[in-house]
Amino acid sequence: MASAKLSPRQRMINMMYLVLTAMLALNVSAEILKAFAMINKSLEETSLSVGQKNEALYKAFDDRMEKEPGKAKANFDKAQIIRKKTKEILKFVKEAKEMMIDLGGNQNQKMDEGDFKVEAGARRVIDDGNIDISSQVLVNPEGKSPKGLEFKRLINEYRSLILNMVPKSDLKEIKLYLDEAVDPSDQLSGVKKNWLQSNFGEMPLSGVITLLSKYESDIRNTETEVISYLLSQIDAASYKFDKVEAKVVARSSYILTGQDYEADILLVAYDSRQDLDIRLEGGTKVPVEAGMGKLKIRATSEGEKKWGGFINVVSPTSGELTRYPFSSSYTVARPAAVVSPDKMNVLYVGVDNPVSISAPGVTPENLLPAISGGGTITGSKGKYIVRVNTPGMNINVDVRGKGVDGKGSQMLGSTLFRVKAVPDPQATIGGLTPGSVSVSQFKAQGGMIATLKDFDFDMRFDIISFRMLYFAARKDVEPFANTGAIYNAKIQQIIRNSKAGDRFIFDEVKVVGPDKITRKLPPAVYSIN
Repeated sequence: MASAKLSPRQRMINMMYLVLTAMLALNVSAEILKAFAMINKSLEETSLSVGQKNEALYKAFDDRMEKEPGKAKANFDKAQIIRKKTKEILKFVKEAKEMMIDLGGNQNQKMDEGDFKVEAGARRVIDDGNIDISSQVLVNPEGKSPKGLEFKRLINEYRSLILNMVPKSDLKEIKLYLDEAVDPSDQLSGVKKNWLQSNFGEMPLSGVITLLSKYESDIRNTETEVISYLLSQIDAASYKFDKVEAKVVARSSYILTGQDYEADILLVAYDSRQDLDIRLEGGTKVPVEAGMGKLKIRATSEGEKKWGGFINVVSPTSGELTRYPFSSSYTVARPAAVVSPDKMNVLYVGVDNPVSISAPGVTPENLLPAISGGGTITGSKGKYIVRVNTPGMNINVDVRGKGVDGKGSQMLGSTLFRVKAVPDPQATIGGLTPGSVSVSQFKAQGGMIATLKDFDFDMRFDIISFRMLYFAARKDVEPFANTGAIYNAKIQQIIRNSKAGDRFIFDEVKVVGPDKITRKLPPAVYSIN
C-alpha cells in the first residue's frame, strides 16, 4: 500500500506554489515567473518518477496474472481500467499545456524549443507572464470553455471511478490527491466565479502551466494509491492461517502381512482464531478443537458405514459463505478371537460339516473361501458348510479377502483339515444298550437301531440286514436271518415266547449311513431276566 504522507520535497513544492499564487495578486515580477518555471520543472520530474513506479506496479499485476489468473483476474481487470482512464486524462493535460506553451511561444502550431527562453539558468516560456492565454483556452466564454468543461468532467469521472472500485470500508486505506472539481462556495468578493474561472482565469501562463503540472502529479499519485491497493487485495482475499502442524493421514491403520502401509504426510495450516462450522449430513454439528473437527461415532452394528458432511467457511473479505463437502467410510466388525485346535481339524465324509470363518479387519461379506484337495464349500457371511468325499486324505480351506488391498482379492490364510469317515454306530435293539435287560423291555422293541453315541452330528444309519442267534435252556442254538430293521414274523414269534434266562446275539449286522458306505457292526448281546 502506498503511503498517504507527502515527501518533504512535495510539501515544499506545494507550499511554494500557494505562496507564489497569492503573491500574483500583488505583483507578477520576473522573479516570480522564474520561480514558477523552477517549480514546474520539479513537478514534471516528480510526475515522471511516479509514472515509472506505476509501470512497475502494472508489471507486478502482469506477473500475478500469469501465475495465478483465477486469483488475480478481478483486480487485474480493474487496474487496466484505471490505467486506461489515467492515460486519457494525462493526455488531455499534456495537450492543453503544449497548446498554451505554443501560444506563449513562437505560435507555430506545435510545442518546440522555439517556445522557450533561458534566463539566469531557468528555462521559461517566452511570454510566461501572459494572463490571457489560459482564459482563452480553458475559461472563456464566461467560464464555459468546451475544453475547460471537458477537463472538469475528466477529473470528476476519474475520482468517481476510483471511489466505485474501492469499498467504503477501505477508503481510509488510500489517499485521493485529486480534489473534486466543484464551484467554490466561499467567495469573498462580490463577483461569483465558477471552478474554471477560479483556477485558470486571468492567471499568468507560467502559473497555469505549473498548476497543470501539479494536476499531472496528483493524478499520478492517486493512480499509485489505487493500483497499490488493488494489488494488495489479491492476497487479502486469501484465507489467513496462524497455526501449522504436521499430520499423517493413513489409508488404514490395520493392514495384513504382504500389504503395504500407505499414508499421506502433509503440513496442515489452520486459523485458531476462527471457529469452523463443521456439520454432518442431517445438520449435526461437529465439535472443533485447534482448528480441527473432532468426530466420535458409536459403532452399534456391523458392516461398512458411509458418512459425510460439509464445512462452512466465511470469506475474510467478501463475507460470502462457501460450503466444502467431504465424505468417508469405515468398517465395523464384531469383536472376535479365533482359536484353532491344531490336532483336531477334522472333516467327516458324507455329512454337512459346519465351519465359521472370520478375518480381523475384513467384513464377512468380503470373505471368499474355497476348498483345495477335494470337496465343496457353500454359504456366506462367515457361516459355511463343507462336504468331503474321500476319507484318509488332507484338504485345505483357503480364504481370500475381497477388496482388502483395493486391488481385487488377497489371500488371508489357509487351514489344513484331515478327512475321516464317520465312526461306526452301535447295533442295538430299539436303542437298548446291550447287556442284561428285563423281559418286558426286550419284548417291547420291534427291531434294530444303529446309534452313534457321543457324536455331535445328527446322523441316521439304516439297518440293511442282521442275524439273530437264540440261546435257551435245553435247546440247540438257532440262527434266524432278517432283512431290514424290523423283525420278521419268525423273529417276532421267538421273542414273544422267550423267558427270563434266555440270551440273544445279534450279529452280521450291516448298515448304511449318509456316506453311502455299507458297514458291518460288532455283535450286540442281550441277556433277559
